[in-house]
Amino acid sequence: MIIVIADDLSGAAELAGAALRHGLSAEVQTSFFPGTSAEVVCIDTDTRLLPAAEAARRVAATARSALAANPSWIFKKCDSVLRGPVLAEARAVAEVTGRHRILLIPANPSRGRTIRDGKYYIAGQPLHATSFATDPAHPRLTSDVRELLDEALPGIEVPDINSAADIDLMVAGIDANTLPVGAADFFSAVLAARKQPKPAAPSHPAAGGKTLLVCGSAATWNGRSAEAKASGIPTFALPCEPAAVVSAIRANECVLIGVGDGPATKNSVAAVLTGQLAQTVAAVVTQTRLARLLLEGGATSAAVIAALGWTRLRAELAAGSGIGVMRPVALQAPLLFIKPGSYAWPAGVWP
Repeated sequence: MIIVIADDLSGAAELAGAALRHGLSAEVQTSFFPGTSAEVVCIDTDTRLLPAAEAARRVAATARSALAANPSWIFKKCDSVLRGPVLAEARAVAEVTGRHRILLIPANPSRGRTIRDGKYYIAGQPLHATSFATDPAHPRLTSDVRELLDEALPGIEVPDINSAADIDLMVAGIDANTLPVGAADFFSAVLAARKQPKPAAPSHPAAGGKTLLVCGSAATWNGRSAEAKASGIPTFALPCEPAAVVSAIRANECVLIGVGDGPATKNSVAAVLTGQLAQTVAAVVTQTRLARLLLEGGATSAAVIAALGWTRLRAELAAGSGIGVMRPVALQAPLLFIKPGSYAWPAGVWP
């Protein structure tokens, strides 16, 4: 068993999808269940928004449980632009597992996310010049990696990464004393280096069947709702009645629901809105038969899944990079498409 410890649900789902593309069965869990038959278990600790000390305690407890299952190796997933208490969590896992070297590679060259001369770039733009500068919880106001991590880095290596070849070179230096920490490209490179089988290129499941897209980001809402309206897709923003959403789903193939950007959004705490959205979505899911449930953003995905009482998700399809296609274990439920909020939906998944 390979174990991934992720700080949010979309990251856990993303790496489960990567494992599936390498020919490995994979599962996402919100509470570690060692009795699974999955070859890769991605555990969501839901710690990105926690204070560093609390996140470290929770991650350390997860790492101890994981270590008791005698995994072949452990990977610590972090946000690709280093949001959250990255170092506190990495050090907690390293201490539990007895690793004295942490190799941190958050860069994702496959998505244009690179590190050059210690500075982070997205598609050639400095990180602080992108939309991440206005992230509501972790604004990226600098592109300097050391400043993003907010402390010196003894015992931690964060190399410049401009290409997949750069990652492969670093992977070759991983030994039994090293804890690999990073994003999806790094995880895929470690899988490949350890000679895990890799099947043919993935294909996206064809669009079709009753679909509900859940958008939990006020910042994304304007663009997402405009896309929906251009395609003739009904849209609902909080506050809304589940019955109205259910009626729209029965009359249409696809419906969008989100927090919106009206007074209800502007005057409420983000966590409260996410909880309200999750409860509404859970009510809709239990009242109608959906083929697909599209969730964007780790916090939104985690809240919806918690509201539905799902704790184990099995990777079902090898969709494109950044997307986890899951289904709750041992339950009749819609196919879940989960992605980080900062990634676009691939063609063929969302209109």
